Amino acid sequence: MPKARKTNGAAAALSSELGTGDFAIDYTSKGRAIRKCRTQHRDSPFEDSAIAISDDDDLFEEEMEVDEIIPVARNKKRKRSPSPEAPLPSDPFDALSDSDSDASQADLPESPAAKSVPGHTTVHLTVNIPVGHQGPITLHLDPKNITQAAPQPRADRLTQSTLARLNARSKSKSKKHAGFLDLPAELRNAIYQLVFTTQGDVNFSRPDNFSRSAALLRTCHQVHEEGRSILYSENKFNIERRTQRYGSFWENEWRELGFLNVRKFMKSIGPNNIALIRNITFMLEDAVPCLNPGMRTNEERRFVHDDDLMSVLRHLGTSGQLQNLELHFHGRRRVDRTDDRFLDYMKRIRADTTRFVEWPPGSKWPRQSKQEDAVKNALLQACTRKRKKFDQ
Repeated sequence: MPKARKTNGAAAALSSELGTGDFAIDYTSKGRAIRKCRTQHRDSPFEDSAIAISDDDDLFEEEMEVDEIIPVARNKKRKRSPSPEAPLPSDPFDALSDSDSDASQADLPESPAAKSVPGHTTVHLTVNIPVGHQGPITLHLDPKNITQAAPQPRADRLTQSTLARLNARSKSKSKKHAGFLDLPAELRNAIYQLVFTTQGDVNFSRPDNFSRSAALLRTCHQVHEEGRSILYSENKFNIERRTQRYGSFWENEWRELGFLNVRKFMKSIGPNNIALIRNITFMLEDAVPCLNPGMRTNEERRFVHDDDLMSVLRHLGTSGQLQNLELHFHGRRRVDRTDDRFLDYMKRIRADTTRFVEWPPGSKWPRQSKQEDAVKNALLQACTRKRKKFDQ
């Protein structure tokens, strides 16, 4: 035995044929041999693993166990799952949306035949497949005959059956009878004149003089705009005192209505409709003593001091666009320059034509308007427009 050990020791000695490498063998805790070779490098059999094992890794110098190294498999690229088939659209126009471009358009890759044609590098093919079609579709393409076409409108991409169905639907929904707004403007104006105008004058002293329904004006915005222009511009309004008493049942003394109804009328129609009035006649009288017991003197009953009349004059002076203005004063005394408040409101009104008239018009015994000549000339000069706005 000692002799064998010596022989083994001699065999283990270094040899020149084996080189100068270190072939000492180490063992792990489990008794497995670990070979260390620093002069040669071998390709690792685990090059595709997450951790490659080689002879010169530092992990082995720390006496790590080979069983503790777990190779990781190669990460495979995830394949894209196919998209579900899109349901058939109920509306033919939905088939032309961008979301269904895969079903209506097929982009072909660039082929050598397409490259041979000058000016064409890519071929885009659009196929319209009718709904419910079954069976293969064969396409024969010749690159020499392919030309670039302009983008077609949306309706041209529909099938013939879809276009026929849409045309039939549009014809069924077409109007069978013409409506009121389909009439020419001349006929509509003639209808407005029959409905909203009167042969005489609109007199505020007689409430039954003019009565019309506004149902036609409430049909639509266009009819309202057209009808109201005829209503206010084609009628002539006579502003006259209404000799009728009004009041509440608990009041002992009722008052004369006077010009209160005219004031409420101007306030209710608003400035836009006031601007449409073209012809106005003022027939101004003083208050009746028996219908106004609260007024003790004749000066208080004069129309030049009536607050309701002042409000009417203020509305017309602010928003009025009159063409003809007629005036008639019939009070207990003439209107003179001392009635400055009344004259100031009257001078705010503008019209193309201003004149003083007799009252009642067309009577055998008309009465003259009562005012001073200086007042008459001042009103004619102040109320008449220098440049006419309307054609006579």
